[in-house]
Amino acid sequence: MKTLIIFITLSLTTAVMCAQDVTVLDEAKLFYAPLNAEISQKGDSYVFKINESASQRFAKDPIGFMKANFDIQGFINYTANEKYSGYLVTFVSRNGSLEADFDENGKLLETRQQFDNVILPHEIRNNVFSNYDGYSLTKAKYSARTKGEIIAKATYSIRLDNGKEKQNLKIDARSSGIGVAVN
Repeated sequence: MKTLIIFITLSLTTAVMCAQDVTVLDEAKLFYAPLNAEISQKGDSYVFKINESASQRFAKDPIGFMKANFDIQGFINYTANEKYSGYLVTFVSRNGSLEADFDENGKLLETRQQFDNVILPHEIRNNVFSNYDGYSLTKAKYSARTKGEIIAKATYSIRLDNGKEKQNLKIDARSSGIGVAVN
């Protein structure tokens, strides 16, 4: 009986040890994309479609969102075979977009931002409604350009309606000290 137990134990041990084969996997390239964004490419231009769950954070601070969720150096390493002299990376959400131009070393050169249906900053909203009594806000757009991370131009385009009367306003966000792209 003792011999039978030892024989069964040795047989099972041998069977388990022989059953473990090593599987070699192919190399996988990885790079960090913002919150599992959908990525598309056209030439040296890449478009990252921001998921719905992150679109509010993106619209609130696009450059901050890009810096927190996009690794340009990892991206450059990922596209090293292409030998680009610069990169145009566009982040798109349901409310707007941020286009960022990087040089070949990953330095941010400029950005362009366009957002629809933005919530106006408290200061601007109060100023508009105190000067346009009886009007209702129907559209609010924000556009900005930066040189590096410094805002060069930022405007709010607002449409106000009061029955048949309509007013279109352009407000310089820089002069008011308020902008969506402030870091």
